[in-house]
Amino acid sequence: MRTFFGQILRIVLSVLCCAVLVSCTKNGVWFRSDSENPSGAVGSTSLEQAQEAESPEGSADAVESLHIGGLSGAGVTERLRLRMVREPETIPTCDMFFPLSTVEGAESTARIDIASQGLSSWMALEDPVQRSLEYAMNMTPDAPALVRPGMVLTWGQVVRSLEEFLDLLPHLDENPALLGQRFIWYGMTKNPVMTGYYTPEIPASLTRRPGYEFPIYGVPEDLRYGKVRGHKRFYRVEKGRVQSYYDRGDMDVRKVLNGRGLEIAWAKDPIDVFYMQVEGCGRLRLPDGSTRNLLYGAKNGYGFRSLGRILHARGLLPKGRLSKEHVKAYFDKHPERMFQLMAENRSYVFFRLQDSPPEGTIGKPLTPMVSLATDRKLLPLGSLLAFEAEIPEARNGRPVGKRIVSGIGLAQDTGTAIRGPRVDYYIGEGKAVEPIANNIKTEATVYLLISKEALING
Repeated sequence: MRTFFGQILRIVLSVLCCAVLVSCTKNGVWFRSDSENPSGAVGSTSLEQAQEAESPEGSADAVESLHIGGLSGAGVTERLRLRMVREPETIPTCDMFFPLSTVEGAESTARIDIASQGLSSWMALEDPVQRSLEYAMNMTPDAPALVRPGMVLTWGQVVRSLEEFLDLLPHLDENPALLGQRFIWYGMTKNPVMTGYYTPEIPASLTRRPGYEFPIYGVPEDLRYGKVRGHKRFYRVEKGRVQSYYDRGDMDVRKVLNGRGLEIAWAKDPIDVFYMQVEGCGRLRLPDGSTRNLLYGAKNGYGFRSLGRILHARGLLPKGRLSKEHVKAYFDKHPERMFQLMAENRSYVFFRLQDSPPEGTIGKPLTPMVSLATDRKLLPLGSLLAFEAEIPEARNGRPVGKRIVSGIGLAQDTGTAIRGPRVDYYIGEGKAVEPIANNIKTEATVYLLISKEALING
């Protein structure tokens, strides 16, 4: 009897062992197709399954695997590990911004051509994005970066969006569609007007000498900024009384700053100084051929008026001929009227000499063809943008047609005249870009990009 039951037990055990062996073999590498494991790496699927088991789909720590390269020398495919894309339950909207659908976001992503910005790779955006991130990280995370009726974005959400964009950068050259998958694209209900600005280069000297007679002022020691009767403003205190700071007429016509040692350089042409103040920065070409950069220091607090429009209002220039070139041509013929007419723009900008490149309001260097000056009440400083606009081409110092720029921008600067749906596009430095910057005036399509993860986690 024992022999009989022993034989039965051996048969059952043999059947079970065979079943286990077949199961392991069928699910192992012997039976696995190339389509199931394109890298040919043994165990890679098991690793993914283990990660998914540790971080179930839908949790904050869930990851997804994306193939982004071919076989390496070791026969292992490079893989990008990212958090699973999760769709926010609600997407805020407001009077000025509306979220694009997934399809519209994908279409907008497909139109981006960073080569149109003069960039050879998405990785060229790493440094400028890092500058925006450093600025945004200095803000209180829970404080609002943007407040509109029905929509509030915090600085924490701006930071998360910039961080996720930096994570994506190494992979966007091969897979730019990730930007449409992982970000909400907010369109603007009113397309902004785009203008251009640049860093002008002007002949100047660090000391007064024949041919260099017009002062460029540093920041006066008596210029103050703070609350006066409940409003922030620039002012001075004289005999214990708060007064508005001097205007352009005071400085250029009545010479109230003379003799105070505030001159940091001397220019050949006062019109050059005026337009350098319009741009907010400049580069000085010194008599020995070397250069020095002038960065924004402060302003006197008055509203800006275009010099071309001042001349037009006086009947001195026709509409359509109000550019810097036309203004200079007029004053070449009528130099006696120059300072009085310039004084009608009471705004004045003071500078500081630096060896560093031009900076934006975020206190970081501007990046040509990427940095934008915006209204911080509409597009938070440091925020990630996408845009499309038609700008001039230039050759030999003259515009020679138009071209489309469709790329990534960063809100890194502001301007006195930049209010509401308006953006100013930083083109670069020197005379080569002047005809481009001075001739941009077009309607642009601009998107604010906020990562889905930032909207979910706040």
